Amino acid sequence: MNHSHCRPIKERLSLALALAVLLTGCARSIPVQYYQLSAMREVGAPAEFAVSKEATIGLGPVSLPEYLVRPQIVSRTSANRLSLSDRQRWAEPLAENLPRVLAEDLSALLGTDRILPYPWTRGRTIDCQIRVEVLQFEGGPNGTANLIARWQVTGKDGLVLLPEKRSSFNLTATAQDQESMTVALSQAISHLAREIAAALPPLLAQGR
Repeated sequence: MNHSHCRPIKERLSLALALAVLLTGCARSIPVQYYQLSAMREVGAPAEFAVSKEATIGLGPVSLPEYLVRPQIVSRTSANRLSLSDRQRWAEPLAENLPRVLAEDLSALLGTDRILPYPWTRGRTIDCQIRVEVLQFEGGPNGTANLIARWQVTGKDGLVLLPEKRSSFNLTATAQDQESMTVALSQAISHLAREIAAALPPLLAQGR
């Protein structure tokens, strides 16, 4: 047997094995962190914009831009550049988490549990429908949480009760970490909920 021929093969195998162990160790040392948006309004707090207990409000569709429809958390580094983090991800699809948090904040602000997420069953009758289009929702380079959205309210007959509005919020996170940024993004949703809730009482009276 030619031992001089076998030695390079063994050396290459040893090097490949060492590299695999090193990569495995690096992967284990950098765990993925998961985050979730949360409602900012306390359950049981007095409703700021109380509506009739009989009113039924439909929320949705709530649409997101395609760049946000992914598990990785997206941050904006400039006007034309985005950063995706493989180590920091949403614990559930943002398209489900964001509308649910918006509904929870609206429920607390309006003092009602009769908020139906889109799509609702055909047999359900709603007094108004809130359509929301999220245009921007991410952390910025200066530590701010940015939310820009368009929204509109229609009546149960489909007629426009409130023409399309545009809301924009920039909130500074309390610290330079993703958890603080997630809290700031949750607060931005709460601000949007408050703008929408403030407009609903007279519209519901008009639409009934």
